[in-house]
Amino acid sequence: MDKYRKEANMLIGKRLREARVRLGRSQAEIATLLDVSEEHYRKYESGATGLSAVKLLLLYRKYGMDPTYLITGICLHSEFDVDYYIANSSKDQKDVFVDRVLAYIARIVKQ
Repeated sequence: MDKYRKEANMLIGKRLREARVRLGRSQAEIATLLDVSEEHYRKYESGATGLSAVKLLLLYRKYGMDPTYLITGICLHSEFDVDYYIANSSKDQKDVFVDRVLAYIARIVKQ
């Protein structure tokens, strides 16, 4: 693996680990989503293996991990407008949003 690719994979892996921890998810849970072993998933986080576009898309669809942020470290959506999101979301999207907010609050309370 050339030096540039290895460095890029390491930075992506670092951001992936940080996002996973912020979401309160285990390596096993993310590995299951990505249909890889836990050992293979650890290679993603360490930068030994690169994430494919399909894997990035799965992370986005399931957990809202921004592929642009994971790849570049640049967050394009730095501000989240809750009122705008709620006004423009379907009932199912709102339900998912509320469930995720409540799960996040529950994790904070347990700490």
